[in-house]
Amino acid sequence: MEKLIKKLLIVFFIISCSGGGGSAPTDSDGSGNGDTTNPYELPNAINYNIANQVEVVTWNIRQFPQHSTSVDYVKNLLEKWNADIYFFQEINSESSLIAMVNSMPNYSYVVDEESGNLGFALVYKNEHITYNSKNELWADTPNNDDGDSDYENNASYQFADRPPMENYLTWTDGTKSIDLYVIGVHYKCCGDDTYDVNDTSDETTRRHHASLLLTDYIVNNRANDNVIVLGDFNNTGSQSVTNPTLSPFADQNNYDTASSFKMTDLSILQGPATGYSWQGWTSSYDAAHFDHIIINQSMFTVDATSATSVIALPTETGLSNSNVSNRISDHQPVIYRFYP
Repeated sequence: MEKLIKKLLIVFFIISCSGGGGSAPTDSDGSGNGDTTNPYELPNAINYNIANQVEVVTWNIRQFPQHSTSVDYVKNLLEKWNADIYFFQEINSESSLIAMVNSMPNYSYVVDEESGNLGFALVYKNEHITYNSKNELWADTPNNDDGDSDYENNASYQFADRPPMENYLTWTDGTKSIDLYVIGVHYKCCGDDTYDVNDTSDETTRRHHASLLLTDYIVNNRANDNVIVLGDFNNTGSQSVTNPTLSPFADQNNYDTASSFKMTDLSILQGPATGYSWQGWTSSYDAAHFDHIIINQSMFTVDATSATSVIALPTETGLSNSNVSNRISDHQPVIYRFYP
């Protein structure tokens, strides 16, 4: 009997040391390395919120949610960054976006009604932002190539059937306040950087016309308002102010309207490719700075206290480049911060 008891004690000791049938460790990269940390805690993510400062972020979050982990990563990043205003492109599932924001008690959302799949969403902090209204510009125009030179009569086509989403907001910290018109865009992709006025179906031609429409609208309708234009401009080709996609906003040597605007991320556009918002991690194309935040003349006074930067997602998440691209987004956010 004594021998039997000893054997049972030995078996019990072995089973105890083996860990039994406990739950598998969390593995953020799917590498099976036994990492038991929570992959969504994101200790490297920066809190950008500063008292009396307005933080505005634009982010193409690539067919959100493209992966089973997308919602968890995006939600935790947004709450870590703690910004006042987020404008998203490529919302594939509005219900997923809505459920995510509903689980974020400090934020509310507004989604567009006109762009269908890969739509827009504005997410804003309840403490500082009052949402007043929205207007989806040129939504009542046809989305077809009519072949003529009048690009205004089919403006929706110039914007790839994603009418710009104009959001009228009021930011306040209880002492200061500022009214803002935040206009979000997602231009037609692909093509090159050659504008051909005679080829109305060309991608660059459509992007150039979209910029002409927007600059004209803002100069003639919002000259006395504070306007922020932001989003994915898809400015393929030359990464410069002379690119036809950007030139109406930024090329002051050739476009009179450009003097009424400032590209807050100009230094990024003119800087090294390693700092661009789109790195092409899982693509054969070269890196490009597609994501911009542009302000109008009324905002120039506050711009003196501003900063604009690309948020480096691999650094913020600790994920590899390919995992960032395939689980979160192939675009990195651009953040603009200023004191009103």
